[in-house]
Amino acid sequence: MTTTAARRLSVEEVEHALDTGCLQVHYQPCYDLRTGEIVAVEALARILDPASGELLAPDAFLGVIEETGLITRLDAMVFAMAAPQVAHWRTRPAGTRLCLAINLSAADLDDPGLTDRVVSVAARAGLPLEAVIVELTETLLSRTDRGHEQVLSTLADLGCNITLDDFGTGNASFDYLRRFRVDGIKVDRSFVQFLGTGAPQERMAESLVRFCLSLGVHVVAEGIERPQQVAALRRLGCALGQGFLMSRPLDVIAFEALLAVEGGTSSALVHPAAAVTLQEVSVRRPSARSNSLDRVATTALAALLCLALVGIAVIAIADRRGNQASLDASAQQRLEAVDALAARQVDVQLGGLRDVVAAYARSDDVRSALTERDPGLITTSLAALGSATTGVFSSSLYDASGDLIALAPRPEPGLVGRNFAYRDWYVGARDAEGAYVSNAFQLLASGRPWALAVAAAVRAENGRITGYVVATMALTALQAQLDDVLDHHGISVTLVDSRDVTLAAPDGRIGLPTSDPRLAARREDSSDPGDDAVWSVHEVAAIGGWLLAEQPSAAALGSRDGRLSTGILLVVVGAALVMVLLWLGADGRRRRLKSDLRDANDWLMSIMTATPTPLVITDGSDLVHLANPAAGALLAVPLESLVGQDLTSWLPTRDQPEVEGGGFQARIVDARGEVRLLDVRSQEVGGPLGELMYLHALVDVTPHRQEQDRLRAKGRVDPLTGIGNRLVLDDALAAALTPGGSTYALVMLDLDGFKGVNDLLGHAAGDSLLCAVAESLSGATARQDSVTRIGGDEFMLVVRVEHPDECSGLAVRLRAVVQRAIDVHSSSGHVRVGVSVGAVLVSDETDATELMRRADQLMYDEKRAGRLSARTHRAAGTS
Repeated sequence: MTTTAARRLSVEEVEHALDTGCLQVHYQPCYDLRTGEIVAVEALARILDPASGELLAPDAFLGVIEETGLITRLDAMVFAMAAPQVAHWRTRPAGTRLCLAINLSAADLDDPGLTDRVVSVAARAGLPLEAVIVELTETLLSRTDRGHEQVLSTLADLGCNITLDDFGTGNASFDYLRRFRVDGIKVDRSFVQFLGTGAPQERMAESLVRFCLSLGVHVVAEGIERPQQVAALRRLGCALGQGFLMSRPLDVIAFEALLAVEGGTSSALVHPAAAVTLQEVSVRRPSARSNSLDRVATTALAALLCLALVGIAVIAIADRRGNQASLDASAQQRLEAVDALAARQVDVQLGGLRDVVAAYARSDDVRSALTERDPGLITTSLAALGSATTGVFSSSLYDASGDLIALAPRPEPGLVGRNFAYRDWYVGARDAEGAYVSNAFQLLASGRPWALAVAAAVRAENGRITGYVVATMALTALQAQLDDVLDHHGISVTLVDSRDVTLAAPDGRIGLPTSDPRLAARREDSSDPGDDAVWSVHEVAAIGGWLLAEQPSAAALGSRDGRLSTGILLVVVGAALVMVLLWLGADGRRRRLKSDLRDANDWLMSIMTATPTPLVITDGSDLVHLANPAAGALLAVPLESLVGQDLTSWLPTRDQPEVEGGGFQARIVDARGEVRLLDVRSQEVGGPLGELMYLHALVDVTPHRQEQDRLRAKGRVDPLTGIGNRLVLDDALAAALTPGGSTYALVMLDLDGFKGVNDLLGHAAGDSLLCAVAESLSGATARQDSVTRIGGDEFMLVVRVEHPDECSGLAVRLRAVVQRAIDVHSSSGHVRVGVSVGAVLVSDETDATELMRRADQLMYDEKRAGRLSARTHRAAGTS
């Protein structure tokens, strides 16, 4: 069904569509560009327009539901419908890695029950949260506040993947990467369209993709529509993509077919075939003695083959006439047996139906149904007749005058009550002792199918006819049975009734008078072996008709004109002898060379297989010639898919930092979906024929880099309180001073009277109080804010604010939070400790040193004045 956005729905129409089940979910596949496998589907909402029967695209209803708040209901319904479907697909062999991507709106983030709903729906569907991808557009993120950030953080902690959609289209994309925890990025189609075009914008698009890959997150390219874009993305190392080149959004049935027929892979992502093999070379040169023995062996073998060919020629000439007569008789007997069997099968089927109808006409239930005209009894009688027969199109009851009383199981409007005494079964059944099989006629049902009627008169005890029982058999059933004979035996079968009307024919044309004299003559005979076709006719007694089985002589007997003359046969034998001699002349050397090459390759592969380091051998064009299993496992690629392909399709080799000792670094996505950092070390080696080749060792340095990051992060943490130190503060201020970003405030706090805690209660009590203060500050700020301890009892924070006027209220709020933490601490009963706060608004017109000086000045002004509320000061000099 096509999707259209021809008209826009009203609020009432959308509500009605959601209430009446007109919402449908279509699925846009996301592919692994390296292997062509489907790894995720994006759930997209479609609404079935009751007026036109067409599916409406989101443009027809998205604006309405966002304005009225129906967007939350729509998103919830889409997730509830898609989650169990994707969980079911994950049980398929082609869908084990399948993830579900859903789109959330700002209204969804306002819903306090969002996280609970996501967890419960996924649990009921059997879909792990790790397989749920939450997609957020930059338009949505521009409207988020602190509560939204907390919701996204909770979803991420539960295991959901947070993905930034349409990346690059907004004016604060990089700020979002800093503020939010992002597991994936979808590069907008407006950039992908330039890849592989050679246009000036291509460099910009490539740089954006490389930047996203450098973040160590999953990168998905949107809007792929040309093979050139796939090649460019593979070269850059982007592993994931979606677009119309691979597949449009599909409904459930179409996606099921995609998984079943194509195994979850896209033909558009199949790597171009490249016949790359190692050159066949010899490891050792054959000796003169070996050559002499080879010549003797070749001569002997050639002589034996010549004798064999001459013997074959003599035998073929002597027996060229064969036993054609016996073949003819055998073919004719086979055809007659098939014809008799098919005729008997049709006769038995129609005779069995005739007996069943006759028996039902004599039953008391049918008599009572005709006499009492009880609808329940009539329905039961017809149902019993239908269940007792096979291949019956319909069953019906008629009164004595031929008026239709009931029809099952396909009642056609306007037929009940109509008179059918003009049918030949009416007179035939009236005069027959049992049941009567009619000639072919067209039913008044939809499509006017051809059928046979088996009718029997229902007689009272005095012999008076009270009605008729009729069972109709569609001729398509007979045609299907006889088509099986054609498919199985290769024999054409034609069936006619007593009026010479075809009931079944090889060309499927039924209901026409036959023009075949073999059937019209009513002769039960068979063909002569010399005819162009082998045929046989048998009677079908149940209908008084005949069945013709026919097969061309060439198919039944084989060609009788294919015998070669003696001269031609000798020429063929002579040519074969020459070819054998030529082949044998080089066969020995070829076999030895192949054996030597096989031994050399086996030895090389045994070394590479035993090597735990992933190894890849390429030529000067970066085409892969050999790879060991470790490389295939690391790249999550079958070796047969890797060999012969461009290595840059799997490893990005451009604009990567060099590593010590030569080589480059690359980021890949492994079989578990994790981003790995590789050091690719390359070494020139000689090929089998001396050509230049390259040996690449792929060293996974991810654990080393993670350890470096851990140590680097540890050096940025205050060892006592666990919050950031001066390095974190410097980085946070530098980011806050970046033009075009969000608005931030710099807050400095100092504990008044803290020295008394150390002097009176000891340093352990003082350390405990500092930890309590740090914990309270971390709990009062967002995860993206920076909380640091810069020494002693002094703390500094870089906090994002929605409006510049919030700076003063922020200072008051933080002071109250810290004071509550101090008051509940065990030291509060012994030493009075207060808080002094200074807060300034960060401005890109002032450097970090000046901002810290102003915040410090405000804090000490408050400390000296003894005020309990913080003063605020703008970076431009206002306070």
